[in-house]
Amino acid sequence: MRLSDSWLPREYQKLTLLPTELRENRKRIRNVSNELNDDDGTAISDFETQTSVHSDQKDVLSLIHPPKRRLTSVMSPIVNEVEDEDTPMVGVDVNVRQMDLTPGNEERTTTINASTAVSDKSPSSNTPDSIPEYEDNDNQPQQLPLPSPSASPVQTGPSKAGYDPMENLLINSPQTQGELLDLISNLSVHLNERNQNYLIFKLLQNVNRRTLSMITDILYGSLKRDLISGLPPEITVRILSHMDYKTLGAMSQVCKSWNNIVNNKKLWIDLLVRDKLITPECIEKEINDPKLLEDWNFFPKYSNIGQVLYRKRRTILRRWMDPTYEPKRISVPGQGKNLVTCLQQDEEKIVTGVDDKLINIYCPKTGKLLKVLKGHDGGVWALKYTGNTLISGSTDRTVRIWNTKTGKCTHVFRGHTSTVRCLDILHPVKIGVDENGEDIIFPKQPLLVTGSRDSNLHVWKLPLVSEDEDDDDMDIPTIDSNELSNQHLVGILLGHTQSVRTVCGYGNIIVSGSYDTTVRVWDLMDGPTGSCKFVFTGHSDRIYTTVLDYSKKICYSGSMDSKISVWSIETGKLIRVLEGHCSLVGLLELSDNYLVSGAADATLRVWNPETGEGIYQFEGHSGAITCFQHDSLRTVSGSEKMLKLWDMETGEFVRDLLHDATVGIWQVRFDFNRCVAAVQRTQDETFIEILDFSEPPKKPIEETKKVIEEIY
Repeated sequence: MRLSDSWLPREYQKLTLLPTELRENRKRIRNVSNELNDDDGTAISDFETQTSVHSDQKDVLSLIHPPKRRLTSVMSPIVNEVEDEDTPMVGVDVNVRQMDLTPGNEERTTTINASTAVSDKSPSSNTPDSIPEYEDNDNQPQQLPLPSPSASPVQTGPSKAGYDPMENLLINSPQTQGELLDLISNLSVHLNERNQNYLIFKLLQNVNRRTLSMITDILYGSLKRDLISGLPPEITVRILSHMDYKTLGAMSQVCKSWNNIVNNKKLWIDLLVRDKLITPECIEKEINDPKLLEDWNFFPKYSNIGQVLYRKRRTILRRWMDPTYEPKRISVPGQGKNLVTCLQQDEEKIVTGVDDKLINIYCPKTGKLLKVLKGHDGGVWALKYTGNTLISGSTDRTVRIWNTKTGKCTHVFRGHTSTVRCLDILHPVKIGVDENGEDIIFPKQPLLVTGSRDSNLHVWKLPLVSEDEDDDDMDIPTIDSNELSNQHLVGILLGHTQSVRTVCGYGNIIVSGSYDTTVRVWDLMDGPTGSCKFVFTGHSDRIYTTVLDYSKKICYSGSMDSKISVWSIETGKLIRVLEGHCSLVGLLELSDNYLVSGAADATLRVWNPETGEGIYQFEGHSGAITCFQHDSLRTVSGSEKMLKLWDMETGEFVRDLLHDATVGIWQVRFDFNRCVAAVQRTQDETFIEILDFSEPPKKPIEETKKVIEEIY
C-alpha cells in the first residue's frame, strides 16, 4: 500500500506520481566523458531521453516520462490547484534553450521544441539510438531518487556577465545525485512558504514507512525541547508573566521542573494585580493574614502563598458571578423606619449615618452593633472616614470629628448656617516638581472641605485621631469651637448662590457643584485661603454630582438637565457633553477605565472617560437609581425593591442580590469579599443586609473544584 493512498491530504493525491515500477523507469544512465568516475550516476534531461531512445520505445517512454514543466524564473507561477499531468502549465513556454558550455567551445544556444526532434547541436544528439535497460535492480548503477531538473532558463542571446541567483543555480545540469540534492535544496529557498510546504508533501509521497517513522521521531524530539528550564530565572518569570492562570496551571502539570518554576510567589502576585483581583495596597495585608493558609491552602505540599491567595480571590469572584451561589447573609435590624443617608464599610467596620441623629458602627463579619455615636441634634447627611478618624455633617449645621475606636467625639466645628450636605478629605499628595527638581507636596497636613445649604464651602485642618488612642482617652474633653475661635478653620470659599450639593478634591484643587447650576473650580494654593479659578456655566439645571480626575486635569458634572459635562480644569473649557440619560443624573463614579452614571430614568450608563463613548447601558431597574458602586469587574446598583449585579467586562446582567426588598434600597457599598446594603423592607423597618462571598470552604469540593482543576 502506498503512503499517499492512506494519509496524505486529498488535494495532493491527484499529483501522486506514477506507480513505482514506472517511476523507476524514469531514471536513466548515459555515458559521460572520461572526467567522471565509472560509478558516478549522471542525470540526463527528459528531452535528451526522448531523442536517444529507440523509436519502438518512444510510445512507452512518452507515458513514463512526459515533457517536464520548466522553472523559468523565481517568479514563475505555481498553480494553486492540482492540474491533470497532461495539461500544460499556464504561463510556461514549451520552447527551451539549452547552452553548450563545454570547455573549448564557445557558448551556443539551441532552441528545443517539445513537439520536434532535438537539434544535432544538443548534447543528446550523440546519444545512441537505444539505451540498455537494467532489469536486475541489484546490478543497476546508482539511480536518481527524483527526476532531473528541467533545462536551463531561456536565453535570448549570448550570455551576459552576471546571473540572478536562480540562473546561477540552473547554468549546469547536476551530474550526480549529490549535486541533484544540492540543487533541490538551493532552489527550495526561493519558494514561498506555501510552495515549500507543497514540495515537502511531494517528497513525503516517496518516503517509506520506516523513513517516515524516523522523521517523526526526529521532529517530535525537536518539538519536545524544554525551552523554559534552560533560561535564566528572571527571563523565565518575565515570559510566564504574560500567561493566564489556566495556562500556568497546565504548565505546572507537565513536569517537576516546570512545576517548580510556576510555583513562584511573585508570578502569582503579579497575576493577581493584572487580573484585577486585588489592589497593590491590599496585597501585604492579605499575605500576612494567618487565616489565609489555614482556610484556603488545600495542598500545602505544592502551593506557595501567592498561589493560595490567587485561588482564594478567583474562587470569591466566581461566587459573585454565579447566580446559583447563595452568599452568607446577615440581616441587621434596629434602624426603625429612619432613612439611612450614608454608608461606608471596610474589613473592620460598617458605618451608617441615619436621619435620626445617630451614627452606628457594626462588625462586618457578624453584624454585631459595636458602637453608637451620639452628639448630633439633627439627621446625619454627610459622612466619611479615614483610619479611625470619622467626620460627619448634619442638619444641626455642625461638623463633628469622631474616634471610631472609642466612639468619642473629639472636635465640633461650627460656622455653617444651614445643613452640612457634603464633605471630602484632602490628603497630602505630590502635585508637581519645583524648579530645583524637588516634589511639591500639598496640603502639608490633611484638610477637610465641607459644603452646605448656606451656599458656602469651609476648609478646615483635619485633626486626625491617633491610631494608638484607646478607651483611657475618654476623659479628654471635646473641643467645641465657633467660627471665629476655631484654629482649624483655613478659609471660607464664597461664590455659589444656592445650596452646595456636591464637593470633591485632590491636592490643591476643589470642585463643587451647586443648585445654582454652576460648577466651580477652586485652587487652594492661590492666595492665603484659596480662590475660585473657574466657573462652569454649561448646565441648565441643578448640579447633583461631580467627580475629579486630577491626573488628566478634567472633571465631570451630572445635572438635573439629564446631561453629563466634561470640563478642563486647566483651560476652563467645556470638552464634551455626554448625552443619553433622559432624567436627573444624580450619581457619578470614576475609575481607571470607566465613568459610570446613575439616573432617575432607571438606567446606568458606562462611558469611556478618554473618548466619552458609551460602552454599556444597564437596563432592568423599575425605578430611579438610588445608589450604586463599581470597580473594574462589577457594578452593584440599587433602586426601588431591587439590588442588581452587573458584569463590567461583558456588560451583562449577572443576578439579583436580594429578592425580598419590598420598599427600597437606600445605600450600597461593597469590597471584594462582601456587599453591604441599607434596605427598607417595610414602611416601618430598615435593615442593614450583609452578603458575604468569602466564607472559606470546608473542603475543596464543588464551589472551588473548577478553580483547583484549572490551576493544577
